[in-house]
Amino acid sequence: MVKRVEIDLVPDDVWRCLGPAGGARDQLADDIEWAIAEAATLAEPAAVTRALSIKAIGRGVVEFDGGLSVSGRMLPHLMEGAEGAVFLVATAGDAVGSRVSELFAGDRPVEAIVLDAAGSAIAMNVQSKAVTEIADERKGAGFLVGPCLVPGNEYWDLEGQRTIFDVLPAGEIGVRLLDSLQMDPQKSQSAMVPFGAKLQILDDPTSSPCSRCKATRCPMRLEPYEAVWNTDDLS
Repeated sequence: MVKRVEIDLVPDDVWRCLGPAGGARDQLADDIEWAIAEAATLAEPAAVTRALSIKAIGRGVVEFDGGLSVSGRMLPHLMEGAEGAVFLVATAGDAVGSRVSELFAGDRPVEAIVLDAAGSAIAMNVQSKAVTEIADERKGAGFLVGPCLVPGNEYWDLEGQRTIFDVLPAGEIGVRLLDSLQMDPQKSQSAMVPFGAKLQILDDPTSSPCSRCKATRCPMRLEPYEAVWNTDDLS
C-alpha cells in the first residue's frame, strides 16, 4: 500500500537531528524556521507498506510466505510468537537533498546543514507515522505488535535491506536500493514491524517480559534479568 503522508515539523523535530543545541538554539532560530518552511515546500513525504505471513522461525532466520526470509542472530528471539510482519519504506523525497547540495555549492553551509536536518526529520516523522498506523491497525484486528526493527543494527545487519526491497515496490514512491545497500533518496527510512496474537517482545514497555527472559544481550532489553529459582529444584 502506498500512502502520501502529511507532516507538520516543529523546531524540536529539527533539533533532534542536529544534536544538542546549547547556546546555538537562539542564534539558529530563524534558520530553523526557514528550513521548516523550505522543507515543507520541497518534500514529498510518502510511505509504502506490505504485510507478509511468517512460514517458519528457525535458528537465526525468519521465513515468510513467498520464499522470502530475514536473517539475524537475534531476530528469531525478537519475533518469537509472531504470525507476520509489516515491511515499510518511508521517504521525504529527493528535492530536499538536491537543494542541500545547491546550498553547499553556493557557499551557504549553515542553511545547507539546517535544511539537511529538516529533511531527516521529515523522513523520520513519516516512518513514525507509518509505524503508528500499522500498530493501530494490527491492534484493532486483535494482534499484539512488536518493536520497529530496522536494518543496520546489531540484531539485523544491513543485508536486511535486500529483503525489504524484494518485498516492497519502493520505486512507486521514488526510492531505490543502491549497491552499497543505502537508499536513494538519502532521506529515506526502512523497517519491519512484527505482529501476532502470542508475540512475546512488544512495543509496549509496560508489557516487557525482559525481567524473566534469559536473552541478556538482547538489544531490545528494557529491564535487567532477574533469575527466578524454583525451590523444588533444590530439594
